[in-house]
Amino acid sequence: MRRLFQAAIMAAMLTTVLSCGKGEPNFDPANYKDWSKYSVGHFTTYCDPKSVWASQLKELTQGYDRFLIEISAILEMPAPEQHIDLYVYAPGPQNKEMTGRDLPFFTDSTIHWDGLYPYGYEITKFLLAKKGIEPGKFRVMNEGVPHLLDFSGFNYHDKANRLVNSGKFVGLAELGDNARFDSIAFSVRRAESASLCGYIMYNYGLERLFMVWKSSVDWQRSIETIFQLPIDDFEKQWISFARANAIDSAGTMDNDTVKDVRISVQ
Repeated sequence: MRRLFQAAIMAAMLTTVLSCGKGEPNFDPANYKDWSKYSVGHFTTYCDPKSVWASQLKELTQGYDRFLIEISAILEMPAPEQHIDLYVYAPGPQNKEMTGRDLPFFTDSTIHWDGLYPYGYEITKFLLAKKGIEPGKFRVMNEGVPHLLDFSGFNYHDKANRLVNSGKFVGLAELGDNARFDSIAFSVRRAESASLCGYIMYNYGLERLFMVWKSSVDWQRSIETIFQLPIDDFEKQWISFARANAIDSAGTMDNDTVKDVRISVQ
């Protein structure tokens, strides 16, 4: 488990997933008749000709298939045997008109994506649903695991450490308050949630990670009961781990790097 997780971290450094998955979108095949198509492994990809991915459809589909297998291994589950349809849209408001939903999202057999989140984000949510793990009480966990395994190339421990050094870090006690979590700039909550989940997964394993995910009691009690530490001490250990895995332990987040933007997959 530790080797698999280390491999995921290294892959991210070297390259430097809210739907419950049930039901189908408002789907009209006529809307997709002019889209290009490519199949490999678990996926058949349908791509809007206006998408930047239209000229790289083979590479995109192969990448999705590889990440599906790698993320399944990290989550200690077999890759799904079913075939998955991947719909790749050009970003824009027309997508909600076509699907009736905000992108990205997944259903039991499809993933719908417009390139504004990294590959692994929605695949991870898709796989968690296949593993029988529905979104839990704490959004910091629901978002942290998909961001951690998104294969974006970002070192989220480095970003969390930079937030600490810059004085922009949001404390652990606040992250479990969903209203507070949602109010945090996207780039900050993405970095902190991914780093926190990475710290727990690496040091305590999937079992305790999902104990927090599935907890029905309040956030502080969940942390202190599951890890047998006061929440402030647990936060200090997490920050130390993030600093130890940072690219530059003395680095800081300036205003330009904390902008609230989504990630475009390159």
